[in-house]
Amino acid sequence: MNRRTFLSAATFTALAMSMAPAVSDQAAAASGTTPQQRADALLARMTAAEKEALVRCDFAGVAHLGVPALAMVDASAGLRGEKGVTAFPVPVAQSASFDEDLAGRIGRAIGAEGRGKGYNNLLGPTVDLIRTWHFGRQAEAMGEDPLLAGRLGAALTVGMQSQNVAATVKHFAAYTQETNRFFTDTRVSDRALHEIYQAPFRRVVAAAPATSVMMAYPKINGTFATEHPSLFNDLKNRIGLQGYTVPDFWAGADQIAAARAGMDLAGLGPGAVRIPAGALTGGAIPGSRLDDAARRILVTMFANGLFDHPVPAPADDVSTPEHQSLAHEAAVASTVLLHNRSGALPLPASLKSLAIIGPAGEDVLPGVSGSTYVDPGAWTTPLQAIRARAGGSLKVTHAQGTKGDVPLTTVPSAVLRTSAGTAGLTGTYYAGADTSGTPLATRTDATVDFTTAPVDALPGVWSAKWTGTLTPTVTGLHRFSLLPAGTTALKINGRTVVSGTRQMRRFFLGPYDYPLQGTAELAAGRPVTVELTYTNATAEPGTCGLTLGWQPDSLIPSAVTAARAADAAVVVVNRVAGEAMDHERLELPGDQNQLISAVAAANPRTIVVLNTDGPVATPWLDDVEAVIQAWYGGRGMGTALAAVLFGDSDPSGRLPVTFPADAGQGPGTTTATYPGTNGTVSYDEGIAVGYRYYDANGRQPRFAFGHGLSYTTFAHGSVEAAYDQRAARITLSVTVTNTGRRQGTDVVQVYATLPTAAAAEPRRLVAFEKVTLPAAGSKRLTLTVPTQDLTVWNAGAWTLVPGSYTFATARSSRSLTAQRTLTIS
Repeated sequence: MNRRTFLSAATFTALAMSMAPAVSDQAAAASGTTPQQRADALLARMTAAEKEALVRCDFAGVAHLGVPALAMVDASAGLRGEKGVTAFPVPVAQSASFDEDLAGRIGRAIGAEGRGKGYNNLLGPTVDLIRTWHFGRQAEAMGEDPLLAGRLGAALTVGMQSQNVAATVKHFAAYTQETNRFFTDTRVSDRALHEIYQAPFRRVVAAAPATSVMMAYPKINGTFATEHPSLFNDLKNRIGLQGYTVPDFWAGADQIAAARAGMDLAGLGPGAVRIPAGALTGGAIPGSRLDDAARRILVTMFANGLFDHPVPAPADDVSTPEHQSLAHEAAVASTVLLHNRSGALPLPASLKSLAIIGPAGEDVLPGVSGSTYVDPGAWTTPLQAIRARAGGSLKVTHAQGTKGDVPLTTVPSAVLRTSAGTAGLTGTYYAGADTSGTPLATRTDATVDFTTAPVDALPGVWSAKWTGTLTPTVTGLHRFSLLPAGTTALKINGRTVVSGTRQMRRFFLGPYDYPLQGTAELAAGRPVTVELTYTNATAEPGTCGLTLGWQPDSLIPSAVTAARAADAAVVVVNRVAGEAMDHERLELPGDQNQLISAVAAANPRTIVVLNTDGPVATPWLDDVEAVIQAWYGGRGMGTALAAVLFGDSDPSGRLPVTFPADAGQGPGTTTATYPGTNGTVSYDEGIAVGYRYYDANGRQPRFAFGHGLSYTTFAHGSVEAAYDQRAARITLSVTVTNTGRRQGTDVVQVYATLPTAAAAEPRRLVAFEKVTLPAAGSKRLTLTVPTQDLTVWNAGAWTLVPGSYTFATARSSRSLTAQRTLTIS
């Protein structure tokens, strides 16, 4: 959760312009010196009160020194909260590209647009890792592998900071769930913390040591990350961060304790008002700690050009044609072809008619809710892009088929009856989280639709139960939705149809609601019993809310009719994701699985497009011809999907996260390991995260990490390997050949198996390279693996275990193509 600025862009620009002469004079006087020397010179001129003002984000208190105020904006997929900017694919899609050069260009574009809008500090990139499919912010993470996340995160950071802005890399460390995110105590081994969760930050800092790093919400082994001296020691002394640290908004419990532990920009966000002037200079923290914090802020500012390059006045529109073209390129590069039976894709030129089914128009989801959402502005939806590409020779029809993952219309009182026959449901209200004991109130509620307490004088934590009957007016599949702030469950004829928890109905940064979904087959005129329970105990403190919605008329029959009349059908399905929510089920929400199965039964050439943040259950996989993982592709998702469907572009993305075969696979499948018990979550899997878990436990996933199909085929030759002890690196060479009939893109992955004595995972990704080749084309690739990437964390130090190391080229973590063994001493 990252709110945008300390000062508005306009206020900041005016302040920056007013201090421009001081900045210019200072820059001239310091010409030829390093950022560290310039910071030391300025620090020597500062009083303790001025240093404290800087740390507390009181930029007015240091403006006379020429110190620029920080104007911040969330920037993981573009600029959140702005108009006239470019919406790029979400971070997990960026990582699916397996393309550092592309990530660097995205970073430069976001950096340029940030400056153009008057910001000098971009809150991004996000290099969190995906531990479990439950994670509601997995779209904002960069996959499950620390090498992939670190290398692309480093490219993004360097790209952003090349535009004279400071990046803030998020979130250090082991932040992998939204449930109880402010207070969860994450119990994680020292080895997993260093080898897995800190590893992406290590690569980013190595590439950009004067960047800044945002500390995460949870406690790590009993201590808030924001107040954890050991984490700050790791970040600053072991990893080598020269820039400043900053807390996430509302993170931790004590900002003064955080400053003492190692927090530098200690006044970030609303908590700043709780640190009164003088609190950091009266002995609460050592003077040396205050000096270090102020110096790190100044170093970051000097190193990234904030002093020498004040931001311009904000422009209305900073999205250039080049950036929009880049967004399309990125969306294509992140598109993963998961399944393609009998070469169903690309769509053949002989096709005469095509049915597009599902939320593919203005109701498509180009991004996720919360800090990473970027307004795409005027853009081309998938339906528009497909129709434009089809031209006049291909008839394209559209049938809605499903509303997707949205809250439904409130169930009206006309179909509800209490046991006494009154329209509505009987509502019984209780004190506490359980619907037990003596009721506080009992009444008839015409509908269930509230955002404030429906009964006067309810306590801070309360619960309710509504009972009665519902009489359907049509026969068939009925959809039901619950939009809660809290925990709720709907039973129909004693069967739970919808249940789950939402901390809030919609994250305050928007723009999507967070409903819970379910379905039931009902018959017209035949009453069914209804039992609806609710408690606000799990809602955002001081809030409540619940809407019981339904959709009695299924859209599936008309979609089946459209599919049956077409030569092929493309079904677009989605799932809402975002900040302050987790996924409780692996299934697609609502009636979308039923839609896919019904369309596939009607049309043998059915293609499914998953517009989701990560894995979902695919019970219909054997019934469809092709499956595309589109993520949330930003403004380029429509044109990219059309290009891939028609074969204008090769789908060149690869999975940055393993897709489980069922909800019981992977880490976090027990209550203790997700979401935790009594406020504690145990990372019992240790370093076995992602594909490491599947390999270590002998599990077969639905789709492996690194998986992705092309419209052509590739062959990998034998691997040559050499160990250069002096340079501390292994050099691998392999020839890649396009053995198909058209140009295509391959991602060569290299996995290493360490000696038994290392007690490591079965294999780890150590290198990758993306290559595009014409038909029958070949290229010799040389990949370098630093021996540091082969070390293990043992007894507080990195150790290169001597012995035999096996290096394997691969198409995925489960599809190895060639290997070579080396002895490393």
